[in-house]
Order: sequence, then C-alpha cells, then structure tokens
Amino acid sequence: MKHKLLNVAVEALLLLISVNATAQCIIRGTINDDLGKPVPYANVLLLHSPDSSLAKGAITNSGGYFEFKNIKKGNYIVAVSHANMITLFKALKIVPEIKEFNIGALSLTPITVELGKVTVQAPPPMFEEKIDRMVINVQNSIVNTTGSVLDVLEKSPGITVDRQNNSISINGKSGVEVMLNGKLTYMPLDALVELLDGTSAADVQRIEIITTPPSKYDAAGNAGYINIVFIKNPDDGINGSYYITAGYGKRPLAAAGINFNDHYRKLNLYGNYSYSLDQFVQTSQGLNQFTSNGKLISQNLYTTDKPVRQVNSLQFGLDYHVDSATTISALVRGYDFNWSNASDNGARILTNNTLDTIIATTVHEKNNWDNLMTNLNFLHSFRHGSTVSADANYIYYYDNHPDDYFNKYFDRSKQFLYDEMLRTFKTTPINFYVFSADYISAPNEKVRFEGGTKVSLTGFHNDIGLERFKQNLWMTDANLSANYKLRENIWAGYGSFTIKASEATTIKAGLRYEYTVSMMGTTSAANVVNRKYGDFFPTFFLSRKINASNSVSISYSRRITRPTFNDLAPFTIFFDPKTFFYGNPTLLPSIANTVQTIYSYKDFLFSLNYTYENNTIEHFQTQRIDTISNLVYVSARNFKYEKYFTASFSLPFSVTHWWSMQNNLNFNWHQINTTYEGKNILLGIYYYNIRSTQNFLLPKYFSLELTGAYTSDSYFGTSTLKPVYRVDAGLQKKFANKNDILKFTANDIFNSGSHYRYYDNLPVKGTIINGSLNFGNTSFKLTYTQTFGNKNLKNKHNRTTGAEEELERLHN
Repeated sequence: MKHKLLNVAVEALLLLISVNATAQCIIRGTINDDLGKPVPYANVLLLHSPDSSLAKGAITNSGGYFEFKNIKKGNYIVAVSHANMITLFKALKIVPEIKEFNIGALSLTPITVELGKVTVQAPPPMFEEKIDRMVINVQNSIVNTTGSVLDVLEKSPGITVDRQNNSISINGKSGVEVMLNGKLTYMPLDALVELLDGTSAADVQRIEIITTPPSKYDAAGNAGYINIVFIKNPDDGINGSYYITAGYGKRPLAAAGINFNDHYRKLNLYGNYSYSLDQFVQTSQGLNQFTSNGKLISQNLYTTDKPVRQVNSLQFGLDYHVDSATTISALVRGYDFNWSNASDNGARILTNNTLDTIIATTVHEKNNWDNLMTNLNFLHSFRHGSTVSADANYIYYYDNHPDDYFNKYFDRSKQFLYDEMLRTFKTTPINFYVFSADYISAPNEKVRFEGGTKVSLTGFHNDIGLERFKQNLWMTDANLSANYKLRENIWAGYGSFTIKASEATTIKAGLRYEYTVSMMGTTSAANVVNRKYGDFFPTFFLSRKINASNSVSISYSRRITRPTFNDLAPFTIFFDPKTFFYGNPTLLPSIANTVQTIYSYKDFLFSLNYTYENNTIEHFQTQRIDTISNLVYVSARNFKYEKYFTASFSLPFSVTHWWSMQNNLNFNWHQINTTYEGKNILLGIYYYNIRSTQNFLLPKYFSLELTGAYTSDSYFGTSTLKPVYRVDAGLQKKFANKNDILKFTANDIFNSGSHYRYYDNLPVKGTIINGSLNFGNTSFKLTYTQTFGNKNLKNKHNRTTGAEEELERLHN
C-alpha cells in the first residue's frame, strides 16, 4: 500500500516539477533481482537531499536499465521500488566536473514480513517445474539435507542412478552433463558419481535438472544438464552454518561440514568444507550361461564388498566489486576422494549342470581421486544494460587405482588345485584449460541478444597394467598393459535472440557450432583414435501465456554425446573371475534431437518430451563371450539408435495449512535398436515412475516428511531392470532461536531402492546373463545444524546509506 501511495504522489509531483535545462550530468544504472536477473518496469526516483523532494522519475526497461539526464550538482538519493520487493535507497553526490555517473547494478530483495523476531517467507516447493528445467530445492527437504547429492538425485522424479555402472540418466537417457554452480566439472563419469555420493546435500541450495538447455550451454549430453548450486549467503557481515551427522547402516557413518560468507562493501568472501565417512556392505549375485564346444557352461558368481569411502571437499571464492559496473571473481575448489575395499568374490563353474570348478577370490582395492579447479571471472555492465563476461579455468584430476587379486581354484570335491596372484595398476592425470567469453545486449524492450565463444583444451594420460606373480617374480602382461595419451580440443561459438513478440508471447532461437579434434595413441600406436568433426546445434523456444492461470511452451534442441576418456582407452578391469570390462576406442559420438512441450495450469504442470538419438553410447554392455577361456567381456558400445517418449505430471497440493504434498508422475516409452554377434536386437518397453512426498507441520516447531517412490521395469542398454521402490522418512525439530535444527532421517527403510535385479536380452539361444546387486544404502542418521551470523544485516544494509535522516523522513 505504501508503494502505491508513493507512486501516486510521484506522478502528481512530476506534473509540477520542470526540468532544469542548464544541468550537465547524466546518471544511469541497472536494477537486478537477488539472482542477478534484470528487473523491468521498476520505479526509480531521484530525490533531493536533505528535503527528499523529487528531482526526476524513471521506469526501467526490459533489461533493467534506467537513466536521468540534465542533473545539476548536489546531493541526491536514488529510491528504487517494485512490487513484492524491498525499496532500495542509495545516496550519491554530483560535482560540477562529473558529466556522467554510472551507479552500476543495484539489487532488489524480495519482501519478507517480520513479526517480532520471526521472519515469515513462504518457501518454494521441494520440486519446481520451469520452462526448461526442474528445480529441486534441497534445503526444503528434511530427508535430502542429511544425505549425499547422489541420494537426492536418486530420489528425484525421472532420475535413474546406476551405482554399479557409475551412470546417471534422465527419463532413460544417459548422456548427462553435470555443473557445479553453473560450471562444467569435465570429470570422468565414474569419478563424478563417486564425488556426488561423497558430497553432502547439506551444502547444496538447489539442484537444477535442465532438460532442454539453450545454445549458451555446451552441446554435450543428450539428456541435458544437472546444475548443483551450493549455498552462498548474500547477507552482509559474517554468517554461515555448520552441521554434524552421525549414523548407522550396516556399519557406522559420519559427516561434518561448514560454510561461511563474509560480505563487506566491495568484497565478498565465501567458502565451504565438508568431510564424509561412509562404510557399506554390498552384495551381488549373477549367472552367466552359454554354450561352449557343444557343452552348456554355467557360471554362478557372487561378491561381498565392504568398502570404506572418505571424502574431503573444500571451496573458497571471492567477489571484488571494482566499481558499480565491474566485478572480478576468483574461485578455488578441490577434493580428495579415497575408496578402499576388501572383497570376497567367487564363482561356481558348472558343465552340463554338473559342478566342475570352484573359484574363491580375495580382492583388495584402492581408488584415490584428487582434484583441483581454479576459476577467474570478469564481469562488466555497460550502458543500456549490456554486459560482457570472461572466464578462465584450469582443472586437474589425478586417479590412482591399484588392485590386488588372489584366486584359489578347487575341483568339484572342493579339493585345492592351484592359486594365482594378480595385481593391476592405473594412474590417470587429466588436465583441462577452458576459456570462454559471453556478451549480452538488450537494444530495446522487445529484443535480447546473447553470444559468446569457448575453447576447451584437454590432455589425458592413462597408464595401466596387469602383473602376474610367477616364479617369485611379478611379470607384466603386455597384452593388458599400456600407456595411453589423449588430446581433445573443442572450439565453440554461439548466438541467440530472445524476442518478446507480444505481451503474452516470447520466442528464443539460438545456434551453436562446435568443432572437435580428438586424438589418442600409445607409445607403439600413435593414432588409435584420430577424429576431427564439427557440427551445428540449433535451439528454439516458444512460450505463450494464455491467461493468468494457463500457459504453454514448446522447445527443440540438437545435442551431441562424445565418448568419455575411460570409454575410449582400451584398458581392462576385473569385475569377478569371469567378467572383464575393457575400453572401446572405436566408439563414435552420438547425436540427439529433442522436442518438448509444457502446459501449466497454476502450479500444475504437464509435459511431453520426445528424443531420437543416433549412435547411442551405452555403457557396460555385454560385448562378447569368449567360449575358449569362458570369459564375458563388457564395454561401452554404440547402438544404432534409441527413441524416448516421456509424459510427465507435476501435481502439488496443499491439503491443509499443516499438510502439503508433491506428486510427480512420469510415463515413458523406450525403444532400442542394436546388434549382437551380427543379429539385430529391437526392444521396446513402456514403464513409469511415481514419487510422492508428504510434508506435515507439527506443533512446537516439529515437522515430518514421508516419501515413497516406485519405478516399473525399465531398460539399461539391452538389459531389463526389474522394478524398484523405496521409502524415506525424516523428523525435524527447529529450536526457538531458529538457529539450531535437529534432524533424524531414515533412508531407504526397506533396503529396496538400490537393490537392482536385471537380465540381458541377448538374441543367442541358450545364453543367459542375469544378476542382482544390493548396495545396502539403508541408513539412520542424526544431524545437528547451527547457523551463525546476523540474518537481518542484509536488509539493514539496504537502508544505511549515510543519509539516514532523509530516508526516515521519506518513510514517514
């Protein structure tokens, strides 16, 4: 009401005040929201100090830009207001020698209602569907904040996490790219999955699942992007939070972390550190059955793993506002991932259904990933709302992965035959140099242009080997040892236009071009891989607001999935005594075309998504069975094509003021076309996944969250995954000071959400490959969280400008 009265008073005063034609100075600037996005149609007033009389009035354009011309010397106050936002005040002084004064970018903050010491602001729902992405507000879930980032993804609608094969898929599509705070990780997929599983969700503000990325983003990934946004508090002063977690699954669990922010005038410092200790008991069973030399060979496989995972993660950054229009930022991030595992494996080999051989294997595994990422960013705002930014990144990864195997062989009577000792090693340093520049311009209220370039330079070494202990000596197996070197460079450029065709219709079209040079070789073979290719990747978005409650949008994008470094390098890993994984240097990139439409009615959303992908890259597929050595070889390989069709529903409900729910339903159709041993495989399946989260507000600051999810039969490559379900629960207590929170959570209560059962659909008579994997992710955790710092400092800062008396008069 105050804002309306103020606007009416301003309009009346503007009719009475004339412009002083002798003034010389121009004042200009831009208005953004708290996320850095331009705020159009904001009221900007230039007030005389100290009597607060009106000098000028303006309204920002679509890019948030405003300006005042012909301003005399003197002391002024700039007052900025907009619906549902806190009015902003800034004092400034104009002297005769100043001809142009650029205030730069000012930020408006959403209005909160203060009741005594309690700030009431309606939190966003746990899941928010946007035009091109789904947003998971991690901090709004009791269960999510006590688990890992991978746990949150695993429980999200349409997301499938395969922990055995270290893969993530969206609506059945596995080409997923992951960003941290909007910046690509560039890390190998297996390391990425492990990192997400060791990163506490307590440090994460939200996760964005971007299914139809615009041309600004890299064209990589047919399934889109997952952007993980960490907590960064914008309040002035020192503030932050820390947490401590203790829990138990089948073994003890623990985690701790702290994040902080220190914002003072031109400088903003922020950072976080987290540590996690996870201990599991994981089991698997499998059956490989095939015909060899006219005999039926059956291999019954089993594994019991007892892994221990420790992750240290550290991030530190700063933003320095050189002036009102220029900001320089720096970021350093790193982590240390340690995995150790003592495993008991084995196999029972049957010939024509009669026991023939027993193999018992003891495995000692270590896998250590180290990472360092540095980023330098420059951002400058020009007049009329244009901005230019530049990024320089250096990213380093190092993997050290030694394994020791001790195999014992017994006959059908369990009499000892012989034993063998093997050991493998794998060291992999990876270096990335990434440079990019972007430009944004809004020449008028109806048109916005974005353009930019990017260069990514990658160097990769993979030194692998296998040694056998014979005659008291370790002897290298030359067939399974090599040092691979890969160089991959990608040059890209893009441009896009956003056009506001009418008040209700917006169109966005973009085009991106990427050129790739990929070369891999060894000391003995220089060009195992030597590819050079370029392609265009168009994007198109059209949105139409029908009325206040209804809107519809349609989008199209073309994307590429390149083989990962580990997929290309032809090394070998032992899964069990009879199953090997090896790289595939013949892999080709895949191209996907996607069309999506979304209809929204108030808070309810319905979407349709169709994707056709050529040369789909599927990981961990049965490549061949060696009927001489009776070994099963698994690798990534190209399928002819895959088709995906998904219908999604997002249905939030508020049953009462103390009970709300979020329901997400996905119905999918998936078709696969590939070959195996020269025979065609055409598979198709309809499947669905349902997730419902119930939230209850209880007396005395208690709250309860219950979540259930179910996924029917689905595909992983040519394998069919049997249905999985999970149930999670969480109870939270907020203390009266609002700074202390205690949470108790039960994750995957029935140990069913990560118990995978599968069978391979191979067109070879008598060939059966099936199994089950239980990752044992059931856990019960108690977490204590405390926030520190003055949360009212930010709002106070918006009002303390050195002109408190004038501002008090204006308020009165």
